[in-house]
Amino acid sequence: MASAINATKYKKGLHRLTVQEAQNTKLGQAGMVWIDDTVEHEGPFSAIYVHAEAVIDTSECQIGIDDAPATITLAAKETIYGHFPSIELDSGTVLAYYSGKS
Repeated sequence: MASAINATKYKKGLHRLTVQEAQNTKLGQAGMVWIDDTVEHEGPFSAIYVHAEAVIDTSECQIGIDDAPATITLAAKETIYGHFPSIELDSGTVLAYYSGKS
């Protein structure tokens, strides 16, 4: 069972996580979700793999990027890593990897 990850602690870097929390950030260990709709999906997520070019609507979700533009376009076959509290797409298809529940 995955342990909860405190979002504030996570934003300060992986070295602030417990061993168990850090291990839960490995891709796939806490599960994943296929996203191909325009509904907000709650994370937190540690990585996003882009299956088909995707546009993330940062104005409608908590992507965790300071001063992000209203939308971010990601190319197909691209993977981005970070702490993403939630994801909402305008278009495209992604596989989002959970980092654990907060």
